[in-house]
Amino acid sequence: MELIIGPRTYSTWSLRGWLVMKRTGADFTTVDVRYETQAQKAALRQVSPSGFVPVLRHGDTLIWDTLAIAEWAAETYPEARLWPRSEEHTSELQ
Repeated sequence: MELIIGPRTYSTWSLRGWLVMKRTGADFTTVDVRYETQAQKAALRQVSPSGFVPVLRHGDTLIWDTLAIAEWAAETYPEARLWPRSEEHTSELQ
């Protein structure tokens, strides 16, 4: 698995995707990309259909958008407990 992200110091969307993946404990590599120049943007479009980061590559599947990555990770790694369980949420409201 490969997570393609922008600089975590100022790309908060990339940081969020990275934090989600770290929380899962999954084995993945991080590819840091830049996108300031036209050449860098063109290179990014080769790996990201949207031209944006983050992008998670899992086999032949590409998942882009931070929320989509989080949803995929929550379903794939339920033991990471990325989302609250319904019974936990209900007990907090009572």
